[in-house]
Amino acid sequence: MTDAQPAHLWWPFAVLAAAAVTDVLDGMLARRRGVTSGVGSWLDPICDKLFVAAVLGAIEYYRHPPLLLLGLIVGRELCQLPLSLIYRFVPVLRQWLHYDFHASGLGKAATVAQFMAVAALLVDSPGQWVAAWVAFGVGMLALGDYLRRAVMIGRRRLRGRRRTGRE
Repeated sequence: MTDAQPAHLWWPFAVLAAAAVTDVLDGMLARRRGVTSGVGSWLDPICDKLFVAAVLGAIEYYRHPPLLLLGLIVGRELCQLPLSLIYRFVPVLRQWLHYDFHASGLGKAATVAQFMAVAALLVDSPGQWVAAWVAFGVGMLALGDYLRRAVMIGRRRLRGRRRTGRE
């Protein structure tokens, strides 16, 4: 351990690692036991985001890293929030899409990249900027994938209505 990474920084890192491991195990066990639910599919990512926000808030409070660095780490959420609000408050859009909130492979990779970037920031790693840019890039790819899936779901529903004569 170097002077730049004192022992007291490893306790928060251990909590972050434990949270990441339990998040993965929780999802695996739920799928294996067949106890997945619609509520769990949207509640789990919200809890992940709240956890990351709390950790980043604590880091900002104690260490004051550059806001750009924090913004890169939460870039996906910053872009996703207005889209989620539009989806939530535009009933026609919700009726058209009936979007499923199950995570994609890219979404899971974005969460892993984000947790890695938070960990790098937490221990003040020299690679924290690279990790933040990776989290941002993978997050944007995941967000694009979710938008693509949403449009595909909407188009399928629209085609189905046209075939049945309901518009």
